[in-house]
Amino acid sequence: MSANQIVPDKMAQASVSSPRAVPSLAAGTRLYFDSQHQRWVIKAPHQVVFLDPVSLDVLRACEGERNLVAIALSMDALNHRPGRAWLDVVTDIVRHFEARGVLRCRLEDSALSQVQRPLQGLAERLLERRSSTK
Repeated sequence: MSANQIVPDKMAQASVSSPRAVPSLAAGTRLYFDSQHQRWVIKAPHQVVFLDPVSLDVLRACEGERNLVAIALSMDALNHRPGRAWLDVVTDIVRHFEARGVLRCRLEDSALSQVQRPLQGLAERLLERRSSTK
């Protein structure tokens, strides 16, 4: 790898609107069952959130391995409401919790390679132009 080669950061922020976004709990965030209140809770810096059943299942699926499409498919399998447009629901929930700092999203590994090729070509063209003007 040359010193001038551009390599996107694996933890690059993904747009939550991208179905290839892979969400995971942000650092300092914990999902646990609160036995005192008999509810599932997300505890993040400066906030505690009691979860409804759908949000709980979405957040449980945000382990950093599955993209939004895979999470939506798993929601359909959990029989909350089969046939519902789960991708929209999952995207809204992830967007909400990402805005609160509870989740972070990265690009799926296969999506990174699709981004890297055009960026690499652009970087090479810019470097060629720069060296030809010297």
